[in-house]
Amino acid sequence: MRKDMKLNDIPKRNVHQVPEGYFDRLPMQIMERTARREQVTATAWYASLWRPVRHAMAPLILLLMFVGIYFFNIQQNQQQEMVTTVASLSDEEIMVYLDTYAQVETADFEEHSLADQDLAVEFLNVSSTTAEEELEYYKINDLDY
Repeated sequence: MRKDMKLNDIPKRNVHQVPEGYFDRLPMQIMERTARREQVTATAWYASLWRPVRHAMAPLILLLMFVGIYFFNIQQNQQQEMVTTVASLSDEEIMVYLDTYAQVETADFEEHSLADQDLAVEFLNVSSTTAEEELEYYKINDLDY
């Protein structure tokens, strides 16, 4: 390559050729293309509306998920607070509440001991004599351990 090359030394000629009648047909081609675009745009108005809505859907869905999780956690915390609040009440406060708001009879406030009750009758719906007969039938005392 030559080091001292000048722009004036480069030959001047047109390397690009324009086809015959190109500029005569160009305005008609442009008009046809723009007419087609207007028809497509007129029929697909919902497509142009969907584009911004589509971009807004992802943040909206995430926002709704965060709000739902937030309210779910608040509800869980309130239920846990209610449990701890009821556990911290004294017996007198519970009695006053039940006396005021609940339909409770005085017999419900009586204390019962397990010795006074026949548990077999109450839980198993079986009389004590029937329970003894069943135990004798299976001969539990004769079993080896």
